Amino acid sequence: MEQFWTSFNIVIPLVIMMATGFLIRRVGLVSEDAFRIINRIVFYVGIPTLVFHGVVTDRTPARWQFALWVAGSVLVAFALSMLLARVLTKDPSKRGTLAQAAYRSNDGIFGLAVATALMGEGKTGTMAFTLVISASLFGLTGVLCYELNRGGNVKPAKVLLNLLKNPILWAAALAFLVRFTGIELPYAVLKPIEYFKNMCTPLGFLVLGGVLSFKSLKEDWKLVTIISAVKLIAFPVAVCSLAYFAGGLRGPELASIFIVFSAPTAMSCLPMASELGGDVKLSGELIAVTTVLSLLTVFLYLTFFGGILA
Repeated sequence: MEQFWTSFNIVIPLVIMMATGFLIRRVGLVSEDAFRIINRIVFYVGIPTLVFHGVVTDRTPARWQFALWVAGSVLVAFALSMLLARVLTKDPSKRGTLAQAAYRSNDGIFGLAVATALMGEGKTGTMAFTLVISASLFGLTGVLCYELNRGGNVKPAKVLLNLLKNPILWAAALAFLVRFTGIELPYAVLKPIEYFKNMCTPLGFLVLGGVLSFKSLKEDWKLVTIISAVKLIAFPVAVCSLAYFAGGLRGPELASIFIVFSAPTAMSCLPMASELGGDVKLSGELIAVTTVLSLLTVFLYLTFFGGILA
């Protein structure tokens, strides 16, 4: 029963913040376009400062064996998602969209919020380290989802440019530089960073609620159902089981890899679908459905397995 209330106290605040964002848009206080602009602030300012702060302030030594587990898991999930998309549809635009939605997680806004609630303030360094790896690979493979499915030639320069445009990577590189050179950041610099990182979760979940839309779900409900089941059940269960039994991962490392794979489809999939010729409507549906359902699945995972993850 204690684990139930722990899970309740982690998930319900997220539900309330999302519901608030949804209501704000419904009453017309803020438009959906405005929410998407706010999301850019979260992505380019909030998440990078959160990652920077997590890496700089954490003193847990990085385990490169764990890094390989994260990287390997993301790449295998990407490969399986590509195969699944080819089985589900012959439409190249849908294939890229389905593949990316099946494995690419919102581990920035959603994942870091769950990590902070589960591990506690000041103990999310492992999650920040995990996010650097996963976000980099999500960025690289996200382009491949579309280029390979539409039969185009993969341009290494385009893939590299997409990676270099990722603010999380730059924040992490700067954080590791500060950490390993032993530079002591003055209070006047650390305090604004704390302010920005603290705004990330509430603002991010307001945005998630503000952009939710289920208007055109009828047409694609079968595809959305399959991908949602893969994203929220098949991948997290399979990856975490292997990590626990075969990899021997425990504590923050197991919790971090769980959070990466149990988080809903990333919101960044939507602009990428638009830019690379994907199915934008389908991408929005997948983000909306997995975001709402993930609140239930994460609650259940934490209720039954929270003791292992803590």
